[in-house]
Amino acid sequence: MSDITSIATIILAGITQASLQLGLGGLILLYHNSMGKHKRRKTRFLAKNYIFGAASITFLMVCTFCFLIGNFFGGALNAEWLLVCIGIFAASGSVMWLLYYRRGKKSTELWLPKAFTRFIRKKARETNDNVEAFSLGLLSSFAEMPLSLAIYFIVANCILQMHNGFWQIAAVAAYAALTVFPMVYLKLRVKTGRSAVDAQKWRINNKAFSRIFSGSSFMILAVFVLAFWVM
Repeated sequence: MSDITSIATIILAGITQASLQLGLGGLILLYHNSMGKHKRRKTRFLAKNYIFGAASITFLMVCTFCFLIGNFFGGALNAEWLLVCIGIFAASGSVMWLLYYRRGKKSTELWLPKAFTRFIRKKARETNDNVEAFSLGLLSSFAEMPLSLAIYFIVANCILQMHNGFWQIAAVAAYAALTVFPMVYLKLRVKTGRSAVDAQKWRINNKAFSRIFSGSSFMILAVFVLAFWVM
């Protein structure tokens, strides 16, 4: 495959992963709980470290999957494994359309185990330093693994097919940055005078759009990989 095909797949995968809501929801919780007890400057640093934690775990996960594919799959996923990933994308898209948000509630609560949801909220309330914020960002992104696992496989496979080592590293960094773009955008909006409450109200009013967009992204990614990597 050409580098152009690899880059296009990586961008589409990045948009798909960026549409997941757990990491963004965790950042909003961090803002909501930090604004009332910390100075604005400290809150900005907490948010920055949260985002850096989320980007770091993504960068490390892609590198890990590159290592796995390079050493256990001969440097590239074969058609059978690509079809498995495509099937997971299709299933994930259906889950996003039908089950991602809990129904009947004026909130953006996700279908997650109650104990895990309480743990995330507790950690967001208790986050008081940069290391804790970094760890919370890392945890929130890592918790999306059931939906992002197949994405990491595809992204790592695309990166390994690129022909220049420098561009491979740049692609991993760019992918990590792309997945946290909604968080960076939220941080910029808050910095320019908007509040985390406004962001949460938008998420509540537009959660049907978010669900459809994310589910459709998974489906489009499945079709794209099938058309350009399998057929």
